[in-house]
Amino acid sequence: MWQKYITRRLAVQVAQSWNFAWGKEMQKVCGVSLNNTLVFRDGKKTDYYVDEKQYRKYTKGLYVLLADNKFVRSFHGAAKLKLENILVDVQNQFNIDLTKLSNQELLKIYRDFLLPNVEQFYIRMWTVFNIASPMENVIRQQLAGCLNSDALANEYLLKLSSALKPNDVLNKKMDVLKLAIIKNKLSKSQFKIKISRLTKKYRHIPMFDFDHEPYTEDHFLTEIRSVRNPKQELHKIGRMFVDHSKDFKLIVGRIKPDKKFFYLLEFLKENVFLRDYRDMIRQKLNLELRKLYSEIGLRLGLSVERVAILTNDEIMYHLKNNLKFSTAEAKRREEAYLLMQKGSWVNIYSGLEAKKKFNKELGLKKGTFEREIRGIMGSQGIARGRVKIIYTNRDLSKIKRGDILVAAMTRQDFVPVMKKAKAIITDEGGVICHAAIIARELKIPAIVGTKNATQILKDGDLVEVDANHGVVKII
Repeated sequence: MWQKYITRRLAVQVAQSWNFAWGKEMQKVCGVSLNNTLVFRDGKKTDYYVDEKQYRKYTKGLYVLLADNKFVRSFHGAAKLKLENILVDVQNQFNIDLTKLSNQELLKIYRDFLLPNVEQFYIRMWTVFNIASPMENVIRQQLAGCLNSDALANEYLLKLSSALKPNDVLNKKMDVLKLAIIKNKLSKSQFKIKISRLTKKYRHIPMFDFDHEPYTEDHFLTEIRSVRNPKQELHKIGRMFVDHSKDFKLIVGRIKPDKKFFYLLEFLKENVFLRDYRDMIRQKLNLELRKLYSEIGLRLGLSVERVAILTNDEIMYHLKNNLKFSTAEAKRREEAYLLMQKGSWVNIYSGLEAKKKFNKELGLKKGTFEREIRGIMGSQGIARGRVKIIYTNRDLSKIKRGDILVAAMTRQDFVPVMKKAKAIITDEGGVICHAAIIARELKIPAIVGTKNATQILKDGDLVEVDANHGVVKII
């Protein structure tokens, strides 16, 4: 019944926002929905499951949307505007001294302002994310029809899905390189001002949830110290986008798509851009939400990290009744939690009870994992190296130069360590996922969408990554 959807480091409230965003409101906005979910955290990571039957129906609905020219022409622009407006509204709402608000005032903001806006945010965010795989399949099939070659269709799809302009992480990188170029010409005070501005501009990048930590000035000082050839790196980045643009125009010229197919190719480019852009908005949003959840934590006697394991109802109940949250329950939930939703029914389990219930729901048995690892070529090449499993951004320090990075999926804050890796393997994703796009930019092999790499492999395993054939061999 349950199908694993993604693995992340995830706050309970965000998991609930995902759940609500799949439901009635998504049906209103996009005409598709999903109601049953299961979220399990084991202390290291959070696995998010969906109802297998419902997800198949949901995915079929996405294919229907891709056949609708009106949706293809308008969705990304409308989604981008809605996400931007939500961020502005949240920034304006939290531009106050939250410490001066009563518990009841905090409750009103949380219930009447924050929850509805976050729900609307994730409706768009999930549609941008989920439609990528059906879109890849539709475009690959049409390319194969134009070219009479599956291999050439895959090659063209890899090139068509390369970004045409830099995302937030690359903009940060270029600003760091520019500062590195002029560093020796600046006085200490001038350099300090530049670092302060850089930090303020990009501190949001690691904030994939409100309990994550923003960048500090030390991060940028370390990054600048690691730069070796700033002018060369800056030129390389600029050249890369010129080449991507040329590839796109060249391929379109060769395949001569009709109007409907051309709109789909434009949709692909918009999707590649918006997948990163929505993350940038989400990171800035979480920077704001950290203020609110930190204040809520003070009222409930919890750190912001422990607030992240409470349900929305628990937060609202304790604010309404001016109560502290149970320290014992918080400790159990840090060990493990299981959040289940079936329709309008929602329940959360903690500690040992959560583990037992999870194993029962999934019928898990030891020793049932397959030994073969196969996936999709995200970036060509073959490499050998030692495995390092990265569950969340807290594990990034494990990666040393020459390692094989294995993760459920990479994100923008993984990029500095991805540059050290010989190859990348992920459980999730397709040819336009983050790991595949960055691997192509770094010119290292990547196999994505394996489903089980983080379960089969373990730290220290010596593997061969044959991305050309989508196979990982344990040596």
